[in-house]
Amino acid sequence: MSRPNFLKRKYLINKPLQFKYALLIGGVLFVMMLLVQTHTYLLIQSLLPNLFSSTLGRSVRAIQLWMAINSVIYLIVIAALSIFISHKIAGPLYRLEKSIQEILDSNDVRQRISLRKGDELQSLADLINRLLERFAHVSKN
Repeated sequence: MSRPNFLKRKYLINKPLQFKYALLIGGVLFVMMLLVQTHTYLLIQSLLPNLFSSTLGRSVRAIQLWMAINSVIYLIVIAALSIFISHKIAGPLYRLEKSIQEILDSNDVRQRISLRKGDELQSLADLINRLLERFAHVSKN
């Protein structure tokens, strides 16, 4: 039995780039969650100063702890998902770099860069191809 297409793909194409953005997204999310948790605690503390010393306050604190644990789980899930999402850009970037290197190595400006239909950065590939056409035209003359 063959594996589904999404399992066959290599999602970590440009590890430094993809991990950088996963950490960036995760970091922003962590700061936002920390701000929300702190703001919620301070708001409750200012509105009901004696709440946390009561039985109800212990329940509220338990709920806040549960929310913090869930926030960390969400953080991990979103950071992992960002790697899959960044694949949509890292793949075409890898292909662009590889194609440009092949053109430089062969010194053949007649070669063209091709990305898969639906890939991101298609307009950049088209622009580079137009530039290569111009170079090829200039080198003929």
